[in-house]
Amino acid sequence: MSPSWRWLAALILVAAFLVPAPPAAAAALSDAGFFGRWSAGAWTVGPRLNYAQAGLKPVESAVKAGDYALAKQRLLDYYRARPAIEAGGFSHTTWPGALELTPSHIWTLGSGEVYIKTLTFGPGEKTVTADVTSSITSGKPGFFLMSRYKDAVIALINSRSKGSGKPTLRLTLADGSVKTLHPTHDTYIWAAHPGGVYGTKYYMQVSDQGAGPFTGETRKAYLRFDLGGVSGVKKAELTLTGTADTAKDIMLYGNAETFDEATRTWSNTVQNTFSWEGDPGGFDWKLPGGTDKEYLIADMEYLYQLPRFYFAGPLALEYQKTGNEQHARTLIGLMTDFIKDADAYVAEQGAGSYPGNLHAARRLHNWIAAYEILRKSPSLTPEANTAILKTMNRAGLFLQTNSNATPNKMQSQKITLLHASVYFPEFRVAPAWRTNAADFLSAQLNESTYADGGYKESTDAYLRGYLRQYVDVVAYMQRNGIAFTATAKLRQLARFLMDQSYPSGYGPAYGDSDSLDLRSTLGKLGELLDDPELLYVGTSGKSGEKPAHTSALYPDTRVAVSRSGWTAGDSHLRINADRGNHSHPDELAITAYAYGRPLLPDMGTFTYSTDARAEWLRLTTEAHNTIEIDDKPQTSTAAGEISPLITNPAFDLIGAYTDSSAGARHERSVLSLHSGLWVVSDRLKPVDTATHRYEQNWHFAADADPSIRSGTEATTTAFATGANLTIVPADPAEVASTLRDGYYAPRFYSVENAKYASYVKTDTGQTTFDTILLPSKSAADTSVTVERLPVGTIPSHQVTALSLNDGAGVYYKSWTTKAPRAFGSYTFDGNLLYADAGSIVMVDGSSVERAGATLVKAPAAVKDLAVTFGGDGTVRIDGSGLTASIDPAKAIAIAAPNAAEVILNGKVVPFERAGAFIYAAA
Repeated sequence: MSPSWRWLAALILVAAFLVPAPPAAAAALSDAGFFGRWSAGAWTVGPRLNYAQAGLKPVESAVKAGDYALAKQRLLDYYRARPAIEAGGFSHTTWPGALELTPSHIWTLGSGEVYIKTLTFGPGEKTVTADVTSSITSGKPGFFLMSRYKDAVIALINSRSKGSGKPTLRLTLADGSVKTLHPTHDTYIWAAHPGGVYGTKYYMQVSDQGAGPFTGETRKAYLRFDLGGVSGVKKAELTLTGTADTAKDIMLYGNAETFDEATRTWSNTVQNTFSWEGDPGGFDWKLPGGTDKEYLIADMEYLYQLPRFYFAGPLALEYQKTGNEQHARTLIGLMTDFIKDADAYVAEQGAGSYPGNLHAARRLHNWIAAYEILRKSPSLTPEANTAILKTMNRAGLFLQTNSNATPNKMQSQKITLLHASVYFPEFRVAPAWRTNAADFLSAQLNESTYADGGYKESTDAYLRGYLRQYVDVVAYMQRNGIAFTATAKLRQLARFLMDQSYPSGYGPAYGDSDSLDLRSTLGKLGELLDDPELLYVGTSGKSGEKPAHTSALYPDTRVAVSRSGWTAGDSHLRINADRGNHSHPDELAITAYAYGRPLLPDMGTFTYSTDARAEWLRLTTEAHNTIEIDDKPQTSTAAGEISPLITNPAFDLIGAYTDSSAGARHERSVLSLHSGLWVVSDRLKPVDTATHRYEQNWHFAADADPSIRSGTEATTTAFATGANLTIVPADPAEVASTLRDGYYAPRFYSVENAKYASYVKTDTGQTTFDTILLPSKSAADTSVTVERLPVGTIPSHQVTALSLNDGAGVYYKSWTTKAPRAFGSYTFDGNLLYADAGSIVMVDGSSVERAGATLVKAPAAVKDLAVTFGGDGTVRIDGSGLTASIDPAKAIAIAAPNAAEVILNGKVVPFERAGAFIYAAA
């Protein structure tokens, strides 16, 4: 048992004595269970309050007198008069529609649908125009319409199929020009007809009535505009024409989801916005539609996130700012409604633990911050105050004892428990909470990381959140005199995140992630840990010191990163064989960035729902930059390795393998030239003699506009501005190359259609893919050619040799025992060679010849060597363990007849000339 779990077990036993009253399961906590029961001069039910706390004697006196009503009043009086204690912050300080819609029990999950405003149609036909600039400029080219109130009125909104009055999006661009667009898709869905398709109808129907989150009369409308090629939007206006028998209020949301009007139905639309408006019961805090159907109506996250009270921050802060009691009444009413409903659900601590670990922690976190603001509100009654305190006490007990294998969930539980221990010294169990949480937070970093410092959850977005919470909680602990003893481990994990980050400072979005700006978190970690390298990356070089390294290998985490530098224009390639929570079946997948742009991104997550697009993104290997075998997703828990990583100032060489597909082992080698070229060699080793299908996929952002050139089968991207990519297969005649339809989710709850390049081989026995990836600062290079060179009779699954650009460059890789071998005009005796007019790169070799002339000759094999020839006569030599030497018996002979200066591993060194050769390093 690990130290953190031993502490947990021990403190569970302690807690049992501190709180004599047994916890009530799936029922409200009685007054006696909370305040205690005094009889015959003794506590027959132990109180959960520490009456020795200064100021609580009036409460204790009322309890001992058996007057719980008076005890509740005295307890409220106490909290209203209590000096402020640091309560922590809210998980969210803003939430679109929180102030306007939450009081009506209308709530939206996530950021894919963002409330803009309410429009009114009717009576009769009416045309309305809404400013939607913020929605369009934030990447939401679609819209969603939903009834504001539950009533019998049906609004008919003209669709794009209508001859006149069709929806119009008017865009004013930065140059003053105006562009007018109509939807490319629009439709509505209808709960009473879950399979109904209405994409060709003249009108989109919008209505809602009855109790609960929806009924058979619920109809919602969706519109999608194509903004391809449009940039510099300064103003956007949406005009809709519709009719209704009487005035009908319709909520307008920005929407970041692609859809097809020909197939969208109620049953295949995973919905994120629901309304209980007018329902006396308000939210029921359950999953709308439930889970007992063949399809889910709501994203499962709705069940988890609504009870987290993300809207508490906006409501409480607005009350604090304005003093408008309506906001306090709304939030207090939602808190007590939740308690009433959730105390009746099956949960260990009733409303305190519903619907489970992370969700209870997030809610308690928000409630503590809200309580500090609400405790003096006239709207807070003694009864409501007591109910809220009971539930927060029960939540703390749950968080103290609950365990979960997911690091971010356990961290959030213990951070919240620590806040509760400090904020509620009145709770008898508070000292045990404090010890439990503080000890766990120090110990957990060992549990959540591998020996090399990598994070056990395969996601950079969750890692960013995990580290950001450590930044905040460690500072909180310091302010409150609580020891944190895992600084060294925190630094190691912070550097892991630093290494994963793109040169732009954003995350590569692997696993269940979206690409987030990591710099603020890294900068805060640099300040907290007094780490100049973290500070440098976190401030984009404005402070601190540039990291001493570029590339990094994490063998236990099974991740390698090749990086040319730390500025936004540098290159970055990541390859993984990782596993763990939030991982995707993406073993040996590559993400690549160059010249300021992710050129081969991870395609994202979209949602955790059963939506077919989300499941393709999260659950298929096809959706990642790797090789899918036999049309089946990989098993990420299978054996695999990322090793070796050979680093050199001029290049990196990464080796890897995975057994994650049942049909064959996949081996991948990546040569990363910091001058701006990647060469990817894949070898597939089947476990049998059967025929297998191998699909190598390369994915792009939605606006990449890729195309495949006939003949070479090279794929090129065509971004309107900035960097582009050329992908060239070595065996175009042996692969079936196509552009296929996929999806790209740049953010959670946002998804776009995206094309990807697919190269398929169907073969028996071992086979290979060799691929050139060439990034360009602007337009993609369409002139690149690759030709396979024979190496005697040796098959390519043992030795690969390629001619680049009609012999201007050469690439060679040995998958087997090295030996002197000839290919094209070259002869080489090592494991890997790349050579062109300006450079030579070799690994584990001693001799390179071209057309019979020696280019490099070493007395013994050199681990890694890069020689770069400058036009001014400068020769740069880089290699591990090389030292200056002009002794021909020891030094490496390099053909450099025009050498004027030699720089060895960054330092000028003397050299000796012997004919066309120079000697400078050994």
